[in-house]
Amino acid sequence: MDPNKQPPRELLDRTASRMRELFDDGSPGVIRAVGPVFTPEQVFEWIKQAHPRANANTSRDKIIALKQSWGLSPPTPPDRAQADPGRSAEIFRSGALILDPTPFLPNPADTFNAWIERARALLGGEFGMQAPGIECASWDAFERLQALLAPVLALTGPRSHRFNAFLGDYRVTPFRFHVDPHHECVFQYVLTGRRRGLFWDGLTLSEDRDAAWVEDTNALHTPRREPDTIIDLEPGDLVFWPGTHVHGFEVDGPSLALSIVVDRASPRQKQDVVAGLEIATIAGRAALPAIDEDAAVNPDHELIRRSPFGLAYERFDDTLIVGVCGRTIEWPDPGSVAVAMGLFDQLRSSERAVARDLIHAHACARLPADDVIGVLSMLVGLGYLRPE
Repeated sequence: MDPNKQPPRELLDRTASRMRELFDDGSPGVIRAVGPVFTPEQVFEWIKQAHPRANANTSRDKIIALKQSWGLSPPTPPDRAQADPGRSAEIFRSGALILDPTPFLPNPADTFNAWIERARALLGGEFGMQAPGIECASWDAFERLQALLAPVLALTGPRSHRFNAFLGDYRVTPFRFHVDPHHECVFQYVLTGRRRGLFWDGLTLSEDRDAAWVEDTNALHTPRREPDTIIDLEPGDLVFWPGTHVHGFEVDGPSLALSIVVDRASPRQKQDVVAGLEIATIAGRAALPAIDEDAAVNPDHELIRRSPFGLAYERFDDTLIVGVCGRTIEWPDPGSVAVAMGLFDQLRSSERAVARDLIHAHACARLPADDVIGVLSMLVGLGYLRPE
């Protein structure tokens, strides 16, 4: 099986569109049998390419890193010819991290099933492995990641994102039930084995009564209440959950699953986003007229775009920052961000539009008609539109 063979582009595009729908909904959900977006052979090859034994973070490497952090040893120059997943692969047994994973990592000639048997024999029982950053294995793997996440990243703005592979023959995830608040969201594609995903809305948990079992990797405590969502998964299913949710998986049989992770924090500074939007929306710097605080639009107004630049937006973390003619504002309602972006996109693609048509196209429960009028009036006051 060629690890770099791409699935049909229409399948990737269709899957990416459905992933965005799950993201828009914001609750744990699943796409059933989406098609061969990945194969076990492909993903296992990516794991071997991204995490060869020669690059494992051994105990010796940890000692060297400690000495380097104290300036007691010269830094090791990076090997630019090697793929860099950003973090080393980790092996777990009974919820405990194996400090030196080297003897248990796959050999280049291993198949998935052969490696499972060998690693289980070496470790003396069930085990799990996390292999992060495997998009670095090849440009084809990287292309797959970008194609699937493009619609979501169009909403979030630039974010750190990656593949994380989870594999092994553990029956209960080595991470037990935990929450990743640094994640915006996770999509997980099941390649082999059956899995049951359990999800709790972390924002509704009690800080005092639920703390004992969250992040309890040794399973010493039982969850105080039943999960809010349970999803049974088979190979070919793609499950989604937001970073606000405590989650864990129960696994049936040797398992290989590929997580597609989007981090919450932007890799940029907020002031960089603001400055970039201010510059982009007037193509540089210029002295700006005062804001017209009394600007008002009515539904019969035809609105003329004043500038070929004038309007842009970007996401910074969970905030939509809108640039208008050299100034920026923060969109006040996270629940209507997607609707607002649609309105802004239409305005940017049109030289003129009738306010009533814009209301008809974009007003909804999340952005009522009066609010659409308010947005248009704001854009007049900031100089982007001129009413007639």
